[in-house]
Amino acid sequence: MDNQDYEKLLKKAENVLSKSNMNQQRLQIPDPDVIQEGKATIIRNFIDIADMMNRDPKHIAKFLMTEFGIGVTISGKRLIINRKISADQISSKIKQYMDSYLFCYECHSPDTEIQKIGRTYVLACKACGAQHPIRVVSDARDDETTIEEGKEYTVEITKVGSSGEGRAFYRGFNIFVPGVKKGETVKVLIKRIRNNTAIAEVRDREK
Repeated sequence: MDNQDYEKLLKKAENVLSKSNMNQQRLQIPDPDVIQEGKATIIRNFIDIADMMNRDPKHIAKFLMTEFGIGVTISGKRLIINRKISADQISSKIKQYMDSYLFCYECHSPDTEIQKIGRTYVLACKACGAQHPIRVVSDARDDETTIEEGKEYTVEITKVGSSGEGRAFYRGFNIFVPGVKKGETVKVLIKRIRNNTAIAEVRDREK
């Protein structure tokens, strides 16, 4: 595939994903309004944040309790954390929650809901129709938050588009990969990146 073909595929990818990206941009989650009282940390606008995400406040509170390893209490619109936590730490954990329980793993739309199918909890996307078992995203190190042109990465193909191109979501990027099948795990070389969309070619397939 030559450079011109990659540019055409990249343009198509951006068109396919533009609606979901616009939805994400319209979702404006307020910054945590954090104060310290004694040994406790209080998020004064906790319920407002939960409402914007359309998620059960108790679910978010349980996630933060597990991540911080300390008790939390919902009081009115506030969340009380039983030790001192910085605003940056709280913002990082809320982002981690959103990556795990809010944004679609394929199109990254926030228009999702948590469903229980049998014994498994899945993230169901109303925008693209994808359904995936929920996986908790770990805090990423600085060198694990992006991808670069000319480098190789191992990705899982979660969908095949109408033109036969495979699609994967990795480190916040929607990656289009020609010549693959849904469910394959492949090592790819990133050829082109524009915004959060990338075009790649297969270098190796998982045996």
